[in-house]
Amino acid sequence: MTDSSTPHPPRHDTFRLLLELAFGTLSDTDPVVVTTNDEMTAHLKHEWRSCLAESAGELPDIANTMLGTAPVLLIPPWSRSSDTLAAAAEGPLRSAHEIAVAGIRPEGDDALLAALLPASALTSPRCREFREIVDYSWQPCLVIFAAGVFDGVHQLFDTAAVFWRPRSSEGQPLKLFRFPGREDEKAVESDFRRLLSRASGTGKFGYVLPGPPGSGESLSIELHDPATTARWSELDAWGATVPMKDLFAFPAPALHRTAHRHLLHDQRQDGSVRVVAARDLRHDGTLAGLDDSSRWAEVPPDRQLRAGDVLLRRMFPPRARGNLVVVEVASEDLPLAADDSVVTLRASGHLGGPQRLVAVLFLRSPLVRKWAVGLSVANLTASVLRDLPIPQPDTALAVTIEGLEAARSQLESWKDESEALLASVFEEESAVTARRRLLESGRQLRMRVDAAALLDDFSHRVRTRYPHPIAYRWSEVQVHLSRGADEAAYEAIVETAEVLLCYTALAVLSLSRGAGLRLGAVDGIRGRLSRGGSHGPGFGDWAAILNEAAESKAFRRVPDGDPLKDFSRVFSDPEAASARQRLAARRNAKSHLRRVDALDLPSAIDEAHADLMTLLEHASFLADLPLVHVTGIRWDTLRGTAEVDYQELMGDNALVPGQQRPYSSSGLEIGSLYLANEDGQLHLLRPFLLRRRCPICRSWETFHVDNTPDASSVTVKSLERGHTDTDPSLRQVLEHVGLVE
Repeated sequence: MTDSSTPHPPRHDTFRLLLELAFGTLSDTDPVVVTTNDEMTAHLKHEWRSCLAESAGELPDIANTMLGTAPVLLIPPWSRSSDTLAAAAEGPLRSAHEIAVAGIRPEGDDALLAALLPASALTSPRCREFREIVDYSWQPCLVIFAAGVFDGVHQLFDTAAVFWRPRSSEGQPLKLFRFPGREDEKAVESDFRRLLSRASGTGKFGYVLPGPPGSGESLSIELHDPATTARWSELDAWGATVPMKDLFAFPAPALHRTAHRHLLHDQRQDGSVRVVAARDLRHDGTLAGLDDSSRWAEVPPDRQLRAGDVLLRRMFPPRARGNLVVVEVASEDLPLAADDSVVTLRASGHLGGPQRLVAVLFLRSPLVRKWAVGLSVANLTASVLRDLPIPQPDTALAVTIEGLEAARSQLESWKDESEALLASVFEEESAVTARRRLLESGRQLRMRVDAAALLDDFSHRVRTRYPHPIAYRWSEVQVHLSRGADEAAYEAIVETAEVLLCYTALAVLSLSRGAGLRLGAVDGIRGRLSRGGSHGPGFGDWAAILNEAAESKAFRRVPDGDPLKDFSRVFSDPEAASARQRLAARRNAKSHLRRVDALDLPSAIDEAHADLMTLLEHASFLADLPLVHVTGIRWDTLRGTAEVDYQELMGDNALVPGQQRPYSSSGLEIGSLYLANEDGQLHLLRPFLLRRRCPICRSWETFHVDNTPDASSVTVKSLERGHTDTDPSLRQVLEHVGLVE
């Protein structure tokens, strides 16, 4: 591409140094450079021996001869081959550099072949068959990617120096390195030296793979980056990954920019629709407005875009910055049609709103950009996109996403309402009417915002969104603290911590039983209850259950999204564990009549309150797992669904309205408590937690087993007020679940 007298780019010398270091590490002999004087051949400034071929067709024979004596650095022309050369080529090879490399065979087990190639030869799907041919005889051991190192070559054009060894059954590590564009070249050299000496691991600009990918696979440094592959492997945490072709269809573009240019108009005409091109897709996910370059055409309705269609810019320069440009078509954008510079994705009928939203967000992610860069694709065609794995949310995540979308829509509605109200201040004919309207409507909007702002107050969230026993106890803490730092406030804090642990531990017992998981900590509770007496399970037992669930290998295998996962690790964080231990010490001191001195009480209250806040914050997932009391059920045999009457016992108010919901099973118990998962499933909490009317205060409260005074009776205690009741009928049920022998 240049002659020897042409000055080289500044990066050229560093690139040549990297080649020298590579040959010096991989071989004890200087290479022979095999090249041509073809104008499409990159010129490398070097002092190695050269063999100059008169044509590209002679390169394989010369390289094969030289490999018997020394390593070979092949610098072929980067051009389409002649018809004569193509006719002699193997299979689909059509580029001079592909034909030259494919014609070289190993000479001895220690042969070393290197070549300077367009990076696309190693990464592009179009060159897969070339790589398969080469991989039959050779296996890569080192690849250096670089841009802007040759004069006469565009600075964004990606070059690759690839080093091959003869293929062997044992395989060998593959080292991939990128010469970055904006880094100190001394730092690049140092990192490359470290990479050459590595047997494994990752450096700043490169890494080592245990072996090369499969035959014909891309050698892209972006595609195989360990950090990127780890991100891909984590996608299953969303629920599942499916190929894009299972989620979207790929409608053909309505118009071709060149073939149909005679159909395009500069001005809107009757029956015409706007034609969007790639330049109309903006990085912020919206369509650009009309301008002087906008075009219109008459397009049949079945070829026009639809609301919800997802548009991508077809062209994707691999070295360009930024993620893929992805736009969703809104109903207000229509009517529209797309030309062939745009890829259209049309959601399948079964794809719900949350699933489509996750797919769109994923397409805009850096992970997909790296995937596109790794493929070295210039065109995001249907054939390229159809097998791209797309994460799809499980039911719990879908519900959360729907909630976020609803919240966003509601906030936008309030914003629009507020702006319309302000804009109309002086539009009323009567100033009196305008003033009254502003005051009345403005009051309602302000109340909405004030109510929403309360959710930023953590104390308010606990009082209104946590399960009733915990929220009720927390409200008591707030009432006592408002009256001053006294013994009642201190006692309320410690008791609230115990109720929080009791509720979460009993939920773990119930959920683990449903999952077929056993907890050894239950043995201590069973022994204490079976022996009878006045002392039942307490703070230490609840902590033991939660500790075992957090440390058990069986519990770690519980999938994300299962409520047992959140309950089992709720207080495993070191900060939460320390707070729990301090509160347990306070609870033990109180039970052994070791009271806090009056002078120390204010600081003790502050410290205990901070620890309780820590535990409550770590248990914030409870707000998404409602405590439900089933009050009625009607099963429809024909439809196979049930209509369930229930109360959602969340917040500090025990008087809550009844609600109804459909359910897919008739196996629910009227009068029992359930935990409602985010996917809508109800998990039975009986007999670990019970809902019953208290005989002392006559209110409905949440009870748990407290002790078994004798062989026939069972005492239960209220989480809300600590009142007790007896129920002999519970004995048999407790034996069934293993709490009593």
